[in-house]
Amino acid sequence: MKIGAQVWRALAKSCLLCATLGCLYFPGSRGGKPDFFETKAVNGSLVKSRPVRSVAEAPAPIDCELSTWSSWTACDPCQKKRYRHTYLLRPSQFYGELCDLSDKEVEDCVTNQPCRSQVRCEGFVCAQTGRCVNRRLLCNGDNDCGDQSDEANCRRIYKKCQREMEQYWAIDRLASGINLFTNTFEGPVLDHRYYAGGCSPHYILDTNFRKPYNVESYTPQTKSEYEFTLTEYESYSDFECLVIEKKTHMFNFTSGFKVDGVIDLGIKVESNEGKNYVTRTKRFAHTQSKFLHARSVLEVAHYKLKSRSLMLHYEFLQRVKSLPLEYSYGEYRDLLRDFGTHFITEAVLGGIYEYTLIMNKDAMEQGDYTLSHVTACAGGSFGIGGMVYKVYVKVGVSAKKCSDIMKEINERNKRSTMVEDLVVLVRGGTSEDITALAYKELPTPELMKAWGDAVKYNPAIIKIKAEPLYELVTATDFAYSSTVKQNLKKALEEFQREVSSCRCAPCRGNGVPVLKDIPIDGKWSCWSDWSACSGGHKTRHRQCNNPAPHKGGSPCSGPASETLNC
Repeated sequence: MKIGAQVWRALAKSCLLCATLGCLYFPGSRGGKPDFFETKAVNGSLVKSRPVRSVAEAPAPIDCELSTWSSWTACDPCQKKRYRHTYLLRPSQFYGELCDLSDKEVEDCVTNQPCRSQVRCEGFVCAQTGRCVNRRLLCNGDNDCGDQSDEANCRRIYKKCQREMEQYWAIDRLASGINLFTNTFEGPVLDHRYYAGGCSPHYILDTNFRKPYNVESYTPQTKSEYEFTLTEYESYSDFECLVIEKKTHMFNFTSGFKVDGVIDLGIKVESNEGKNYVTRTKRFAHTQSKFLHARSVLEVAHYKLKSRSLMLHYEFLQRVKSLPLEYSYGEYRDLLRDFGTHFITEAVLGGIYEYTLIMNKDAMEQGDYTLSHVTACAGGSFGIGGMVYKVYVKVGVSAKKCSDIMKEINERNKRSTMVEDLVVLVRGGTSEDITALAYKELPTPELMKAWGDAVKYNPAIIKIKAEPLYELVTATDFAYSSTVKQNLKKALEEFQREVSSCRCAPCRGNGVPVLKDIPIDGKWSCWSDWSACSGGHKTRHRQCNNPAPHKGGSPCSGPASETLNC
């Protein structure tokens, strides 16, 4: 039996970061001229005047390439199947052919080896999910099993909760796994609709919530002000390093794929919003444009997971139980594709509103404007109330000049102004509020309050702490848990290598379609394999040659080698 339905979800993501940050070739016919400069902005005079690379100079298509098949595994005594797989050697780029073949195969087989996969249950074994629950939870009106078998054949229901209570905001998303290689949420790994009979009310904003068994705390945050942090960038290269790459980078991990500290979740690069934000700002690379970036963060709740004895989601539980004990990368890779690489242990919920003003340097000089003038006026216009005049005076800009600057910003789509584009990115709130904000010029106090009210009831997950997915594999739920855990850790290492953007071929001119004489920034090649353990240490290396820095381009950031204890 061939399994191919999920192949392209991972293979397409393998070059996603490279494509987004390096080679912005939009969809079109193979070999055709990409439409690099599509934009919603009417004022595009500078962009239209830039010379694009000719079709003749376009890089040759690179076809996707898979490895040869691995050997078949031995017949797994519990699943009565054997497995083999292939893996990605080279992703498709520049309109090359996609890999349209399955990357794993499974066959039925026969073996005389006994299956010893059951963990002894001292309570009630759920009929379909296989979950083991305490017998005191039977016939209590809750779906503790996940398949309602604990509520079947009951003479009487003894409901613990006599009234309906709400679920915490975004609680199902917090129970999902997250792929930190692609910054995407995947399938559920924890069951946050399991309460273990608990029914303590938790009131937030006059709403009664029921606390799930897995949750240690869910604490509301109160903040009535919406403050923007404004940052000026004199060039695109500065803006890219400190804003774009920070939003879309792949995380660096410590030993065992642990993540130190808090992760500020960046742009989901394959989302429409992420693509739009990156492509519209990248159009101004290697121009004389200046950038003003504004960001406001609203926190509405802090979440923390219990540290032990977690109730896993039954779908994840069954998938892990179905893994072969003999390591087969294809099967373990599919688990990572479907459920992510990590799970969330702590989180900040809320919203982020940010915008980037992109301004023409020559037009600014002709109008006798500076970036500091624009910063003061754009920030003051947001609604500092009676402090607006003091803001103007502090930076030496008159109210008349601020009025002219705001007119330049507001009329950018009607006539040629110094403002090249206004790019907005909003997270949290309802879609109607996001749309309303995105189509406004600059945020007003009224719109920000409406957005903030919406964020309270529909927050996004904006910061997290996370642990590797294999930490959920414990002896409480799984037989041979140490073997499965080591296999999953090994698969995570292979998975990172397979989906890394270092496998992408370098893009000419940092992916910016100009003819010549631009700096080429350095990019890392893939890590080498770890060396053999010697003296209690192992080492791996990488080179800054994919491509190497050229014509004054930036060197690669980060270490060229890593050493771990072994």
